This record gives sequence, structure tokens and C-alpha cells, in this order.
Amino acid sequence: MALPRTALAGRYPFAGLLKSSQANPRWVATEMEGKRRVVAGVADAGRLAILDAARGVKHRHLAAIVDVLRDVDPAALPEGAALSVGAGVVVAEFVPGSTLRSELLKGGMNSVKVVAWLLRLADAVQALHAAGAVHGAISPRSVIAIPEGRPIAPVLSQVVAPPIGPFCPPERLKGAAETAPDDVWALHAVLYTALTRELPYNAPTRDALLKQMLAGRPKPLSAFGIDEPVLQEILDRGLSYEKRVRVTELPELVQLLDSWERDPRAMPSKRQIPPRPATRGLMDIVGGTGLGKERDDGVVIYDRELPDDEGADLSPKPSEPSLAPPMVAPVAAPPPAAGSSPNAALIPTGAPPVVSATATPIAASSSPVAAGLPATPKRPSINPFERKRAIWPLLLIAALASGGLVYLAVAPDAPPAKPKVEALAPPPVEAPTQQVAERPKRSADEERDACVASYFEEGAIDGKPHFEFLCAEEDFRKPTSKLFEVVHPAATKPEGGVADDSGAPADVVHVDGGARASYGLEWYELPAAAIIRKNCCPGASAPTLPETGGWCEQLEGAVRRIADNSSKAGDLAPDARTFDKAVTCLFANKLARPYDYDKPTTDANRAAFQLFLSRAAISEARR
Repeated sequence: MALPRTALAGRYPFAGLLKSSQANPRWVATEMEGKRRVVAGVADAGRLAILDAARGVKHRHLAAIVDVLRDVDPAALPEGAALSVGAGVVVAEFVPGSTLRSELLKGGMNSVKVVAWLLRLADAVQALHAAGAVHGAISPRSVIAIPEGRPIAPVLSQVVAPPIGPFCPPERLKGAAETAPDDVWALHAVLYTALTRELPYNAPTRDALLKQMLAGRPKPLSAFGIDEPVLQEILDRGLSYEKRVRVTELPELVQLLDSWERDPRAMPSKRQIPPRPATRGLMDIVGGTGLGKERDDGVVIYDRELPDDEGADLSPKPSEPSLAPPMVAPVAAPPPAAGSSPNAALIPTGAPPVVSATATPIAASSSPVAAGLPATPKRPSINPFERKRAIWPLLLIAALASGGLVYLAVAPDAPPAKPKVEALAPPPVEAPTQQVAERPKRSADEERDACVASYFEEGAIDGKPHFEFLCAEEDFRKPTSKLFEVVHPAATKPEGGVADDSGAPADVVHVDGGARASYGLEWYELPAAAIIRKNCCPGASAPTLPETGGWCEQLEGAVRRIADNSSKAGDLAPDARTFDKAVTCLFANKLARPYDYDKPTTDANRAAFQLFLSRAAISEARR
């Protein structure tokens, strides 16, 4: 593939192709001014207008549209990215990380976490709809479950992943343009997939997918051992084939999910369904755009046709674009095995690899598969960081061996030929490599101290203290108190500052009256120190805290859960609420004396802990 000869719009130099760009090219570029990564993709005139409406929409759970370019120099496009009449290029914020699809391959999510994430995604989509825009490509592939550089998961990417068939309503599959109700269908489908780890519908062609939707609703949650009748009712309403009986308004979905969070057993009230039209022809039922015809709407019907991990970050563009890697022969995808495991719908069974002319097109995805699921056939890797064996010596040896066997078979009595002295081929000459000075190795104590310091902004720690006390086997109150005695809150906005619930940026760490100078964490010093201990003290046991009497939940268990779950993909809000309840219970029963904090947790403490988590995410990403 030929590289672009110039930067897109003069300010977005090409960095590499995305793996999901076989049909519609998508690539990553680097913004010259801000040096941030962006993703660019070709869009037709209709889609361009919709995405233009999304420009400027910002939300903590949404990757923003950065630019919409209509006058594009063809020299700035990678090979295969042709522009039709009225088409252009959309540039969006690139948020690297692991997608929801990849995380579901590792394991399932509990219903509380799934609903919490759906409400966050719905809030981001609502911001788009309020601006007159439509996302149009929501699926587990477009949801970044472990976003790098974002404090709160998940993040809904834009432009990165194409629309996927099961996450498009029947009207879209029949050829209609994307509308706001399409996003509502997609959110229902994401809810179903996150709960069951299976696509709601799964067929290799558009015709077959529409017939599945017409035949009935997806497999019930009870078939997966999920006892959630209210969520089942929500899915039935949102994934119905007939639009007139379907939930198509985003506020209605949000209200249903919010009600479930308040009472998971309260069945929603009946809906008023408009009457069916008096007459309906066959085309009204099956589709009026002609099934089976090819449509250039960008929808990928069969999920297995795409590679994994569109959210994986790219490597830097090579300095010598003329040096291209060897071409990799495409591998034909084997037909899907019938009757495989129930999670086979989420697992690719072998798609042709994408070949990029850049030396470092994209990092290979790990694609871990949960236990009990069928293994994915290995595709030829194009990961530039993976050590590969050269195959030409093997081919040469095989050719010589085959020739020798043929010779022995046809001329067994002929005298043996004298071996040639000259070499068959000149040995490959290795290009001189630049010697890179290795970073001096640090001791285990230095690694530990640097790890602890990385959780706080520069200048927060005086001198170079040793943090071995944080790993000690003792009452965890002591190392926690000592840790927050040697660090001091910054007076200015910390790196990675996040917005509060009102959307205003947090310029400083606000603490309530009487709070110690400990970042305003107070009680949350305990889980914060536990998170640092878990990541910076290899081999250390779980923290221990004094046991309290009464019926209150033990703080030790709540702190341990927060520390254990902090490194996993998911929402810490349920664990934090459990911690809050345990602290409140201690004060209500006058059992808080073992601790030095004089009042229960406050909103300021929770905000400070959220700020700490954002800093922790940055620390872990850099390490």
C-alpha cells in the first residue's frame, strides 16, 4: 500500500491503518499542533452531514469529533481510500484501549455493572442526539472498556469501528439512513451481548439476519442462567422487529434502566402501542429495498469478518516509508462450525489479515479466549514488535530436499554430483542499527518507590522516602497514615484533572471543612493506599484492618475488593458504595473509634477519590 504523500488537511500526518478498515479505510494520524492521536475515516455526503453535527460535542464517555473535511487532497489519503462525489474525511479523537468485545471474550459482566455502563453510554449518546447527530455504529467493538488516558470507563469511540449488522435495526438493514432510533436499538443489543456474551442475532448474510429478526426475539436470558425478568422485559421491548412496538426513544430506555437500578424486581408499566396499519404488503414486512442486493452503507453483516481489538494503539510511523514489509498472503476464512459453544458468536474464526505498507501498522491483539471457548485459528501476524522466524531458509531447505528425493527416484544409479562451492545466495546484510543506551536497571526497592510516587503528581513527595512500610505485614491503618503524611496535595490542577458531575473541570482538590491535607480523601485513604500496595508491593498479602462489632460490613473486605477490582475492566462504583455504607454504619452504631476519621464520607471525599483513580489509571498506563 502506498503511503500518503502529504498530511491530511496539512495538519494530520498519517500514522497507520486500523485493522477494521478492509471495506472502508480508517487510519490513525497525529495532530501536529497538539501531538495527540486522532482517527480518520472516509464518509459519504449523508454521513458527513450527520457527523458534522457531532463536531464540538464533548462528554466524558465519548470520543469527540475533531474535524470534518470536505475538500481533501487525494495525496493525503492512504491507498484504497477513494472519495466519491460529496464525500469527505471525518477526524475523531482516538482513545486506545481494550474494547468491550475483547473483555467479554475473557469473561462475563454482572448485571449491575452492565446497567451502570449502559446508562453512561446512553448519556453520551443523548449528548449526540441533542446536537442533532447520530452515532450510527454502536457495538461492543466501538465501546472502549479499558480506555487509556480516560479516568472513567467506558468510552464510546467514533469512526473507529464500522456498524455491525446485529446492532442495526431492521429498517437500517433494509437500506434506510441511520437515525436516532438506530442508536437505541444498538444500546439494547449491547445490553444483551454484555449480559450473555452472545450476539442477539447472528447470520452471515443480510437476508438471513433480517429473517432471524422477523422470526422472533433473541434467546431469553434464562437460557444463559440469568434470572432478570425486568431486564428481559426491557430487551423484549427494545429488540422487537416491528418499530411500532419497539422502544425507540432514548429517554424511555434510560428511565427503564434507572428504575431497574432502584428496584431490580419492579416490572415496568405497560406501554401504549399504536395500532397496526390497516394494510401491509409483503415488502412492508420483509423490506422494500430489495433483499440480497449489495448496499454501500458500510454495515458489516457478519461480525466474524472483522479482526479483533480495533481499540489497540498503533506504533509510530516509520522514518523510511519506502521500506515496506513483506506481503502477507491472505488466509481464507473457514466456515463457522455448527453447534459450537454459545459464545462462538463473539469469537472470530479466521478473517483475512489486513496488509499495510507501513512498517508498524498496528499492534497485534492478544484476543484471549475465556476458558471453555473454542480456540481461534492463528492468523499471520503483522505485529512489528513480535519476533518472527524467517521462512525463506525453511522453504529453501524444503525445495532442496524435494529435489533430492526426485533425483534419487529417477536416477538411482547415476554418480553423485559434486557439490557446488559457490553459495546459493549471498547472505542477507543486516542494516546497521542505532545503539540505544539502556536505562540503568533499578533495584526492587527503587522500582517500588518509583511505583508509589507515580500515583501522585510531581512535587507532591518531599525528598526520596522509602516506602517499604507500605508493604509491611501489619495493621493497615499505620502504613496508610504514614503514606499520607509524606505526600502533600498540589495547590494547582493535577495532571489528568476530571470534571465533576456538573461538567465543570476540577481546578484544585477541594476538601471539606476540617479535612486533613491528604487530598481530601479521608476514609478513602484506606482503599487508595490498598490500590497502591497491590500494584507496587509484589507478593504482599491483602491489607488487614481491625474487626468491628455489630452487623456492619467489615471495612477490611470492602477495601480489599476495591483494591482487587481496581486493575480489572469494570466500574468501581458498586464497591465504593459498599465502602460508603460500611463507614456510615460504623458511625450510626458508634463503632468508628478504631479509626482517626471524625465523620462519615462526604461528596468531597468521593470526588477526591475519583480524582485519585484518574491519576492511578494514568500511572498504570505509563508503567
